[in-house]
Amino acid sequence: MSTLLEVSDLTKSFKVGYKWLIPQYQRALGPISFKLEQQQTLSIVGNAGSGKTILARILVGAEQRTSGKIILEGQQLEVKNHTQRCCAIRMIFQDANTSLNPRMRIGNLLEEPLKFTTDMCKKDREKIVYHKLQQVGLLPEHAHFYPHMISGGQKQRIAVARALMLDPHIIVADEALSVLDMSVRSQVINLLLKLQYDMGLSYIFVSHNINIVRHISDQVMVLDQGKVIEIGDAEQVFNAPKNQQTSKLLYNLGH
Repeated sequence: MSTLLEVSDLTKSFKVGYKWLIPQYQRALGPISFKLEQQQTLSIVGNAGSGKTILARILVGAEQRTSGKIILEGQQLEVKNHTQRCCAIRMIFQDANTSLNPRMRIGNLLEEPLKFTTDMCKKDREKIVYHKLQQVGLLPEHAHFYPHMISGGQKQRIAVARALMLDPHIIVADEALSVLDMSVRSQVINLLLKLQYDMGLSYIFVSHNINIVRHISDQVMVLDQGKVIEIGDAEQVFNAPKNQQTSKLLYNLGH
């Protein structure tokens, strides 16, 4: 397996005010280092406020890091250059109800990334939209629906399809299953695992659901107050954690 993503000493600080006209900063994240291999799933777990979502947003370019390196497929990403990672790393958001524009047809929603990153004609874009809909278990006809016309589980499949539109190598899922009921959640998990196998995808899976994390993960990174307290193979982290704080955190998240 080859390393797709390498993160070294990544930090994020926020300005909290001034003292004697000098800006004051508070570190919210880091330093964090990890590697993501091809066709593997790295899960990030931690309590609310541990920095999981900030890290996810930095990785997809929605938030700028303060310091550190992000190397994607051997190329270092610049802090302010989001286009480098636009195609290779995509995100599935927590709630499809709020991430899908209710005024747009599903086909138009899915087309948007292609409009901004390619010079494809309308007909070619539509072919890709229909193909991605079928990949996530929906029908080409769904392209003509509005989001309010489909179920919650179907909306989440649309969110997955949108993440796939540019054929990424890495997908970041930020609590992407937390708003779904149990049966639909299982269906989406199986879909993600199938897509990973068929397309060779790597996942960064942000979650507080320990049962799901244990089921899908190759590696687990545990965050607490913006810092990594443990990282390793999923089996080792769950069955023989090296850090007592990890044991306590995993127990609390599982109950």
